[in-house]
Amino acid sequence: MIPHSRPTLGPEEKKAIEEVLVSGQIAQGKKVIELERKFCAFTGRRYAVAMSSGTSAIQLTLLALQIGKGDEVILPSYTCTALLYAIDAAGARPILADIDEGDFNLSISEVRKKLRHRTKAILVPHAFGRAAQIEKLSDFKVPILEDGTQALGAKVGGKRVGSFGMASIFSFYATKMMTTGEGGMVLTDSPRLAQRLHDMRDYDKKEDYRFRTNSKMTDLEAAMGVEQLKKLPRFIRRRRKIAAQYNEALRESELNPPVEDSQRSHVYYRYVVRVPRRAKEWMRRMTGEGIEVKSPVYKPLHQYLGLSDSSFPVTAQAIKESFSIPIYPSLSDNECDKVCQSLQAGIHEPHAKEVLTLAPVNAIG
Repeated sequence: MIPHSRPTLGPEEKKAIEEVLVSGQIAQGKKVIELERKFCAFTGRRYAVAMSSGTSAIQLTLLALQIGKGDEVILPSYTCTALLYAIDAAGARPILADIDEGDFNLSISEVRKKLRHRTKAILVPHAFGRAAQIEKLSDFKVPILEDGTQALGAKVGGKRVGSFGMASIFSFYATKMMTTGEGGMVLTDSPRLAQRLHDMRDYDKKEDYRFRTNSKMTDLEAAMGVEQLKKLPRFIRRRRKIAAQYNEALRESELNPPVEDSQRSHVYYRYVVRVPRRAKEWMRRMTGEGIEVKSPVYKPLHQYLGLSDSSFPVTAQAIKESFSIPIYPSLSDNECDKVCQSLQAGIHEPHAKEVLTLAPVNAIG
């Protein structure tokens, strides 16, 4: 079985972890500081605060900004539940918005409808590797919190994802753009916010009593992260090469491949295909051929909150029509060829040409 996702690790990560073990400093230490410094250099931010997870990073950022009970945070319904849990843990109220028909990112017009005097932040995940319309969202004059996890390395104009907004958050879970096993990061240009986050992630040896947690990253994780960050440009090149092969496989079947927007680049954390009316059938067939495919979002957030699909029509359609195929740096050429062959075989089935489309990437791929 070709797995849908897997980490890409090598001898460099093993050596880095062994060096930490030999040093005896396995908890938060110099390696964490090194990763924070290098992450700032990569994104152009002034301050970085490493965390135990992306979820903790979001929760503590909200609390550090004093966003809590009675406050509202806008976010898309078509995203990971971690964002919902983090907002709930901070005591704020999630306000869900629908996504854009073009690329699964937050819809500007839908966000505009959700804005109220209680809106204290817009939480903006960059969906599946393509940068969201972050500059237009910034025009609303509401604090922007980026979740750049899935688009680490992507750009909006000439600026990298993670360099926008009051703060930006990243997860380094095993199958993300880069990994530390678990772990997360908050980036900001605000010294005050950075100081608050440094204080809140560690409860030990404090003179006063206030809300604090144990949300630190270990040096073992950070050592892996330093090596992964070095490899990130190569990882992105490999992802884009695989995406180009998928595009070519579909082009040969008289289908239009995705076209990237020159102002909002794509690093292909996921390659998402839309199949009106037959997504489940495609998923069953490809799985039967030894290729693991998945829904890119397990369940939209509005369904967890008991809200109607009719209020989120684009999200509801995406859930029914979309599935994600394997794409990651350690996917071999032979595995990529097998996925391409499976796509082409499915396209040539009766009536398939009438129903298979790529998620437009003005486009997402």
